[in-house]
Amino acid sequence: LRVEGEIVRDLYLAASGLLSPKIGGPSVFPPMPSDVAALSYAGNFSWKTSVGEDRYRRGMYTFFKRTAPHPELMTFDCPDANLTNVRRTVSNTPLQALTTLNAEAFTEAAQALAASLLSDPTLRTDEAKLSAAIRRCVSRPPQRNELATMESLLLESRRYYQSAPQAEIKAMNGNALPKGASPTEHAALTALTRIVLNLDEFITRE
Repeated sequence: LRVEGEIVRDLYLAASGLLSPKIGGPSVFPPMPSDVAALSYAGNFSWKTSVGEDRYRRGMYTFFKRTAPHPELMTFDCPDANLTNVRRTVSNTPLQALTTLNAEAFTEAAQALAASLLSDPTLRTDEAKLSAAIRRCVSRPPQRNELATMESLLLESRRYYQSAPQAEIKAMNGNALPKGASPTEHAALTALTRIVLNLDEFITRE
C-alpha cells in the first residue's frame, strides 16, 4: 500500500534531511502553485508560503484551505479535512508521478539529498554516493543492476550538464549547492536523486 497522502512529502523531506522535527504549533503553508494559491472566497485570504523550518513541517500541519486544498495532498487522496472520513480511497494516476518529479517541494528534496551526498567526505566514489542514496531512501543496499543503471544515468547527466546553459544548471541546483561544490556535478547528482526518490518502493509499504 502507498503511504497516506500527508506522509508522501514527509518521506521526501526526511530522506533529504530537510524535515523539521518540531511537534505541535499552528498550521503552516508549504509551497503551493501560485495559480492555486491565488484562489480564495471573495479574495479574503492570501496563502503566504512559510519560511525557515515551517516550510518543511510534516504534512499533517499543512493549512487546509477549503476553497483550494493543497494540490499535493489531494493528488495523493488526502480526505477533505472538513468532513468525517471512515475509509480512505487509494488511486494510482500519472498525476502522482508528475507531482513527485516536478512539484517544488519534491524538487527541493532531490536537490538537498544531492547536496548531502556531495558534502559527505566519506563518500568518495560514485558507487559510494549511489549506494548511500539507495540506503537512505529504501533502507536496503542496491542490487548490481540498479547500481549499473544509476551509474549510467549519472554519467549521462554529467555529459548533459557540462554543455547545458548556465541558467538551466542554476535552476537544477536551486538553493542547495554546497559551498565549493561544482554546479555541474550537483546538477547531475540531483537528476539522479530525483529518480531514486521516485522509485515506487520509496512511497509504498508492504
